[in-house]
Amino acid sequence: MPKKTGILVHALRRTERMLLAGGQHRARRNAWSAVCENRRHATDRSEAAALFPAEQPGALRRA
Repeated sequence: MPKKTGILVHALRRTERMLLAGGQHRARRNAWSAVCENRRHATDRSEAAALFPAEQPGALRRA
């Protein structure tokens, strides 16, 4: 038996497909993918900043 969240996601996506035209549906999915990718990049940047604090933009480099 599938998880309840899986059933809910499936139902929401099916409803979304019925309500939105194909182009709108695709644009919405692409926008959400871009949001997720931006979040991944932000996480990577914050992790890199924690590992390499001198490499932060605006930080002074000492020779």
